[in-house]
Amino acid sequence: MITRNEAHRAAIGPHKPDQVSVETTRLSLTALKPSDLDAVMAVFADRNSARMTHAIPHPLDRSEAERLLADMAATPFTHWAIRLDDEQLIGIISLTKSACGTTGGIHSFGPNLSVFIAPQWQGQGYAIEATDGLLRWVKKRKLHRIIHAAHFADNEPSASALIKADFLYTGRKTMETSLAREGAHLALHMIRIL
Repeated sequence: MITRNEAHRAAIGPHKPDQVSVETTRLSLTALKPSDLDAVMAVFADRNSARMTHAIPHPLDRSEAERLLADMAATPFTHWAIRLDDEQLIGIISLTKSACGTTGGIHSFGPNLSVFIAPQWQGQGYAIEATDGLLRWVKKRKLHRIIHAAHFADNEPSASALIKADFLYTGRKTMETSLAREGAHLALHMIRIL
């Protein structure tokens, strides 16, 4: 969770989270709301996709999805719905200070970026577009200078998207867990300088 201080509040301005939208060419990044529950469940329904996250179990039942959505909505300006022009939720992007998996000490570089696009919308550049849009918003407000991201070593689509979004490998490798797979797996860490 990003610590809210006076500079951060001043940078964001007097707006409520549900009044702020980050617009890109094809997407809107908006606050998550309770009515997004079914869409969030659909986004995380695929087992192979859940395996690439740390905190999404598979299957994701309704009560777990309600808790997940409530937790994300409780921290404004950290978790954003990724929506198409027709308001359809196709993914979630977040920028948090929460731990990435089980290994501590990873935030010496800055907050952690996570982006997840529903499988049927992957491969169309939406993750890159959402990442660029959110990080332009962050840079304009001078909220952070360096952003951290990580992906499991077997997650080639995330690696490709992060590289295309100008992230660079730090050389740090850690063993991380996922609620949707057994044991610890290699995670590769990256940063982007704004």
